[in-house]
Amino acid sequence: MRVCVLGSGSSGNCTYVETRRTRLLIDNGFGPRSLRRRLQEAGLPIDHFDALLITHGHIDHWKGAEAFVRVYQAPVYANVGTRNEVAELQQIDRWEEFRTGEPFVVGDVEVDPFPVLHDAADPVGFRLRAAGLAGAVATDLGSLTEAVEERLSACDWLILESNHDEELLRLGPYPWSLKQRLTSRLGHLSNRAFAGFLSRFDGQARHVFLAHLSRNNNDPDIALDTARQGLNRRSTGTFHDLWNPIQLHLTHQSRPTPVVEL
Repeated sequence: MRVCVLGSGSSGNCTYVETRRTRLLIDNGFGPRSLRRRLQEAGLPIDHFDALLITHGHIDHWKGAEAFVRVYQAPVYANVGTRNEVAELQQIDRWEEFRTGEPFVVGDVEVDPFPVLHDAADPVGFRLRAAGLAGAVATDLGSLTEAVEERLSACDWLILESNHDEELLRLGPYPWSLKQRLTSRLGHLSNRAFAGFLSRFDGQARHVFLAHLSRNNNDPDIALDTARQGLNRRSTGTFHDLWNPIQLHLTHQSRPTPVVEL
């Protein structure tokens, strides 16, 4: 399995996942030229995809959906809540419906769409499983429920939001109403909330991506340092962690991450 975050942030989100038989994109907030450039920069194939999976109806996650269908002649998977929320998605004829909480299969990948807390219509994260490996993407959520953490525990890789530093957000230029939205249980996870998850994480993941970092209310060094502090507080570390520790990967808005191969 190969995983690469092609871009993550308020200007566009897209994650590439490849197995032996299947190539997927999870969200696509980029036009075809930007998507092609990012794939080429990462050294990934650009000629074929089997599906695009959409997490929710905010434009930075679906903006490139129509172009994706036109270029690759592959379907878009979304739940009814997301499709009904976005008029543009209703115009796409290569559409496959899934129901939140009910797994489905694309190629050799079993996809489990699990509910998350975010201010959109029926938002989801995705847990993907193929050939004995599993990973999860949850990039827009205001808080971590027990059900979400359970989905993340049995994964080999995770892409999870670390959106804002609480102090930078407090002192920043956003209006108070937007600050309240971002920090609500339906908003976005802070660095501290992300680190808190890592401090109690007892799963098997060896690769964890910090996603959806805010340009205005976060700093990559602060986010990474806060995440490392969370890892240092873990009480569930084993001897296995000493020689095969969790690797943290920063995502970026303007360029892809290195490709992780499992």
